[in-house]
Amino acid sequence: MTAVTLTRARGVIRARLDAPERRNAITPLLLDNLHAALDAAEADTGCRVLVLSASGDDFCAGTDLSGGVPDTLPAPGDTGELPYWRLLERLTATPVVTVALVDGHAHAGGVGLAAACDLVIAGPRARFRLTEALVGLVPAMAWPFVARRTGEQRAFTATLLAEDLDAAAAHACGLADEATDDAEGTLRRTLVHLSRVDRSTTGALKTWRTRLFPRDEHLGADAAHTFLTRLTDPHVHRLLGRVTTPERAA
Repeated sequence: MTAVTLTRARGVIRARLDAPERRNAITPLLLDNLHAALDAAEADTGCRVLVLSASGDDFCAGTDLSGGVPDTLPAPGDTGELPYWRLLERLTATPVVTVALVDGHAHAGGVGLAAACDLVIAGPRARFRLTEALVGLVPAMAWPFVARRTGEQRAFTATLLAEDLDAAAAHACGLADEATDDAEGTLRRTLVHLSRVDRSTTGALKTWRTRLFPRDEHLGADAAHTFLTRLTDPHVHRLLGRVTTPERAA
C-alpha cells in the first residue's frame, strides 16, 4: 500500500502524492512514503532534484483528522519533533533540490509542505489556503516555512483571514516562485536550469543559508507541542465537529 508514486528520469526523482480520494491528505502513510522518497533521492548520487506533485484536484489537503482528535497530550517523552516537522526540515536541508509542483488545492499543512521546498511552481489550478484558524488550530509547524518565504506579517495575515490565494497571489507574496498556465512546461524548463548546478554546490548553498539564517533547535518540539495542545482543547473539538466534509484536514 502506498500514498506516493515514484518515477525516475535522468537526475530527477518525482514523488507524486497519489491518494486523490483522500485529497492527498497528510497521513502517517503519506509521511512515511515521502521520507522514503527523500531517502531514495539522497542515496542516489546521480539524483539532483526531487519533485513533489500530486494526482487529482488537490495537491495536499493538510493533516487528515477524519479519525478524530486526541483527548489528552502524549506523554512528555513523546512530544518531540513530529514526522511532519522532520519532513519539512529535510526538504529544506537536503543537498537535493526540492521542487513543489502545485496544480491543485494546497490547504493547511499542504501549504507548509510546498513552502518547505526550494522552489514552488504554481499551476493554473493552484490555490493556497492556511485554514487552521477556522477550526481553532495554530499552523505552528508550517508557519516557519511559510514565513521564510512571505515574511512574518504576511504569513500571519494569510492565516488570520484564511485567505484563498490563487497562483498569481501566491507568486506576488513569495509563496510561489513561478505562477504559470503551463505547469509541466515550466517544470521542464526549471529542470534544464537546475541541471547546470551540481549536487555538491546545492548542498553547500543550503548549508550556508542555514548558517546565515539558523532556526532555534527547539522549535520543532515547541511547534509540535503547540499544535497538539490546541488539538486537545474542547473548543477545537467542537469546531472540528462542525466540519461536515468526509475527510477533515487541517
